[in-house]
Amino acid sequence: MSEAERPRKLVSLRDVPEEIIEIACTQCDFRQELPKADLLKTCSPDVLLEVLVVNATKDCKHRRAYGDQPPCGAYTDQVRSAEAAILERRESERREREEAARRRAEEEERRAERVRNAAIRVGDNNGWMGWQKIPTGSKPRYRWQHSWAEEEPEDFIGLDGTQPIGRVFQLETVSTSKDIWFWILYGVEGHRRKRPGKGSGWEGSRLDAMCRVEQLYEEMNSKRYA
Repeated sequence: MSEAERPRKLVSLRDVPEEIIEIACTQCDFRQELPKADLLKTCSPDVLLEVLVVNATKDCKHRRAYGDQPPCGAYTDQVRSAEAAILERRESERREREEAARRRAEEEERRAERVRNAAIRVGDNNGWMGWQKIPTGSKPRYRWQHSWAEEEPEDFIGLDGTQPIGRVFQLETVSTSKDIWFWILYGVEGHRRKRPGKGSGWEGSRLDAMCRVEQLYEEMNSKRYA
């Protein structure tokens, strides 16, 4: 298939990445260069490149007088570059849509997780020794969902919006058959602790308290099967 017979796609002036639009004939020496900036002064950015080709080749003896098809023998390299730019832009838009959909799905999952976690509460003084007073506004609010390597802000317990003082986490199934939850306070050093038993200094650190919440298991089951 020759260049004249090759199907043209609908590309507009705004799709052309080059600054110069070169129109030439494949059968004679006719050639014309049109600066894109000059064309934009008199033409709309949405004007089709084929319209420019038809207008520019009106003096070429090889152009067809009538018909909807492009003039025979006339071509422009900018058609190909514009088509490539269109395909690249559409592919970029597709990737952006997929990435946006993935982010929305992740955010929706996190939002749903927060809703489920918000229902998990620990009653006042539940599991605490009598001489230990639960700080005001520091109830465990969210359960530890993933791994200790991940740090989700929702899993940290704060004192009414101040610096976090603890974390809620769940024991592995190999450790207990119950759904047991712990609330660990960080201590006076003011930095996040390593996992119990997985780092030196945890057992010997100045840990304020450990809250073992076993009643939560029964509460969750009673609500689940009610």
